[in-house]
Amino acid sequence: MTKTVSLNENVSMQTVIAWTRNGDEVVIEENGEPLARLLPIQRMEKKERILGLREGQVWLSDDFAKELPDSFWLGEAE
Repeated sequence: MTKTVSLNENVSMQTVIAWTRNGDEVVIEENGEPLARLLPIQRMEKKERILGLREGQVWLSDDFAKELPDSFWLGEAE
């Protein structure tokens, strides 16, 4: 559900945060014009990491840790 609150209203920040904790979207407006939208964070369930899950599917080149040439940092073509 979307709730709209005006800057001219006397609504506490705790109230606005409580609305988002309940899953509501809050639109903050001034003189009828929307200024900002506060959304609840969509929490993702933490999944256990599985060691070796992608074994053999990822690789690093032999020169991965090699220092980059100055031409790279200066934007010059080699």
